[in-house]
Amino acid sequence: MRLLSLALFDRQGRRRLINFRQGLNVITGSSATGKSALLEMVEYCLGRNTLTTPVGPIRDTVSWYGLLIALDNQRAFVGRPAPAVGNASTQQAMLEFGVDLEVPIFERLSVNADTAVVRDQLGRAIGIDENITNPVGLTPGFEANLGHAVLFCLQRQSEIANRELLFHRQGEEGMARAIQEVLPYFVGAVPRDRAILRQRLLAARRELRLAEANLRTAEAADEDLEVSLQAFLTEARTAGLLSEEPVSGTAAGLDALRSAVEAAVSEVALDDRDAAERERLVRQRDELRVQLHQVGQERAVLEGVGSDEAAYEGVVAQQTIRLRSLELLGDDGGRPSDLCPICGSSLSEPDPTIAELRETADQLQVQAGSFTVTRPRRRQALEDVTARATQVRGEIRAIDEAIDTLESARRQVTTGRRFAERQAFLQGRIQRYLETVRTAETAELARLRERLRLRTTAVEQLDAQLDQDDEREQLMSRLVLIGADMTAWADHLGLEHSGTNVRLDARRLTVVADTASGPAPLNQIGSAANWIGYHVVAHLALHKFFITQNRPVPQFLMLDQPTQAYYPSDVARESGVPVADADRAAVHALFRLMLDVAAEVDNRIQIIVCDHANLPVDWFQEAVIENWRDGERLIPDDWITSTQ
Repeated sequence: MRLLSLALFDRQGRRRLINFRQGLNVITGSSATGKSALLEMVEYCLGRNTLTTPVGPIRDTVSWYGLLIALDNQRAFVGRPAPAVGNASTQQAMLEFGVDLEVPIFERLSVNADTAVVRDQLGRAIGIDENITNPVGLTPGFEANLGHAVLFCLQRQSEIANRELLFHRQGEEGMARAIQEVLPYFVGAVPRDRAILRQRLLAARRELRLAEANLRTAEAADEDLEVSLQAFLTEARTAGLLSEEPVSGTAAGLDALRSAVEAAVSEVALDDRDAAERERLVRQRDELRVQLHQVGQERAVLEGVGSDEAAYEGVVAQQTIRLRSLELLGDDGGRPSDLCPICGSSLSEPDPTIAELRETADQLQVQAGSFTVTRPRRRQALEDVTARATQVRGEIRAIDEAIDTLESARRQVTTGRRFAERQAFLQGRIQRYLETVRTAETAELARLRERLRLRTTAVEQLDAQLDQDDEREQLMSRLVLIGADMTAWADHLGLEHSGTNVRLDARRLTVVADTASGPAPLNQIGSAANWIGYHVVAHLALHKFFITQNRPVPQFLMLDQPTQAYYPSDVARESGVPVADADRAAVHALFRLMLDVAAEVDNRIQIIVCDHANLPVDWFQEAVIENWRDGERLIPDDWITSTQ
């Protein structure tokens, strides 16, 4: 994407065109002629909702803004109506595509789109495909779009001389993180299919969470079922609806309860069986509590052994590493043990021989290997102990419920309720339980566990494909190439710390010069001339990389007042020629660098500079497309007078 024309329409339909060409474009002029507003208009036409041109003649006269754009095989025209009076923003837009498209006349301007459509369709036209950056915690990832790409194409007057900020709008809330997130995509450090893989990973993680939840629910239902089932069986036996024969398994237990529902009620009065049953249950509960205490002790022992083993393993590993230094020595070769093997001096007490030390090292190595063998066994034993503890707790809960039921039955007898009524009431409760109970069969649990295993494997495989370390390495590789150009051009401009390695810090979004005394970020480098120079070389290097690597970033770089440090006086700004020889040389070198960089990429880039500079040399004058002096300005005088 490159710019062909910027069009302004006044409220009477008159049109003002600024035409651009490939390579270096200079719009020079005096102060307050509208040069800086061009950048704001271009950004507005490319999909920004807010119009940031200053209040004054532009806001008073312009009713529509338009941008004619050249794409690979066609053209596009974007029109944006000025925000309504009293508003600073609008989403309304006009968007047209065509092979031989030109700026339309005023009567043809009409809203047929919004800014989201403009960003989406123009972004697709320059090759911004589906993508998403890394989500962080609960924060969703960014999807890079045309609005993000334009951030690399613009430098306001207040930004290009800012030592704290490198990119357009970097200081606005959330913009720094957005630039950090999308930069890897735009330099090509993220593969084209990365977005698809990320979406598949997000879907796989959702399926994994669902599988985990389903398995937990099934296991909890199975555990709760066992507890409630045993409680109802105990109560049914106590009430005389079931025999005392033991029941094994969930299915058999449910069948037994169904038979209890169908059993005939009895008029037999409540006898001492309840008391005996309660005593039996209390004894059984006490025994289970003893078992749970023993299981807890076993678990504590296993965890303690694991902790001690880890500490001992660390000591063994440390000693083994120390003894590896023996490889630096040869065999004893009959050397006396009272001589130092290094320097040959006499020892007051003989040291162990190298053979003895090597034997000790081998023994330590064997011990270290034993940890690897025993660790899985200990882990399995710990899992078994945990499962036993869960089972015992469930049995205790079942007994507690049965005891509570017996206590309730005793109170009912005390109040005069007949035994038959108690049986009938219990049968009703069992019937409701059987109607609502959900069982998790062994086969179903096995199926859910297998599904969880498959989902876990899928997430692990996608995580491996989306290796963050590899992405960082890919980004660093590209930044090295960009830094090579930055280093060469900083040296060409004679910037402070030139001659050292200059690079782009993608994390802190700044330029860094690697000096002998350490890295020097841009905010620790002095003078506005250096800040501007490093901004220029950084953005030129980025755009050269974007173009040579065919990255989906618009092929224009718009710089507002890059020579401001060299025009301290109104006289110099009016003439366009710096007074001091050193300033003239610096301005000459800056523009010459832009011209040379454009030539390096066969003028496939547009470098659009709005500046006071007006150097009296042929190559500069050939680059001038507008000269706003002697009454010439962006907004014609007759537009202003017609509104007064």
